[in-house]
Amino acid sequence: MKDITLNLDVLIASESSPIMQRRSTCDFPELYHHKISNTFNVYFIPTQGGASFTFTDVNEGKSTFSIPEIEYRVVVTNSDKKYRGELPITSDVLYLFGESTVDFKMVDTVDVAVTNDYASIMVVSNTAITHVPVFAGVPLSLTGEYYNIYVRSNDGPITGTLGINDYKENYEGTFTPNEVYRFMICPQGSVNIIVDSDILTRIHDQIIG
Repeated sequence: MKDITLNLDVLIASESSPIMQRRSTCDFPELYHHKISNTFNVYFIPTQGGASFTFTDVNEGKSTFSIPEIEYRVVVTNSDKKYRGELPITSDVLYLFGESTVDFKMVDTVDVAVTNDYASIMVVSNTAITHVPVFAGVPLSLTGEYYNIYVRSNDGPITGTLGINDYKENYEGTFTPNEVYRFMICPQGSVNIIVDSDILTRIHDQIIG
């Protein structure tokens, strides 16, 4: 057995203020603070076969484990999945994932950066909303002042249609991973769209209608 060190970094930034002025008559609520896990599962999966080693409730930063000194695929995630492609396509939980292959006969430290593959699609819950919004056939979850869904893709860009008020208002587009898209119907009937970039750092405002 060998004591090895894992350096775990979570690569997600924080939200900032909008870079363009919003209409004062139809303002978005406060920026939503997405729940980002602060503990992770760590899987040491031998590349040549054999028993895997699992450690749970591992915090960001440095951790030490005692395992045989062979080559592993090291997976760090807040899910129970051991492959990125197994993460759910839509979710009401933000799942993060990172992996690295390392031979512990040669080194005793591995760095794993945990990243986000999901886009967040949000609709403001106000009096103009008469039905639960739906994206790609999946209802969004109500979280405070917003409906929200996390969406990812295994092949290429994230695409789909957001249906609001039983599809009386539709938005069909392409959504970038690690960005959040906020939609709002104003009481007057116009639709505002905000796109937050880099999981919630840069915001682009656009008014439709």
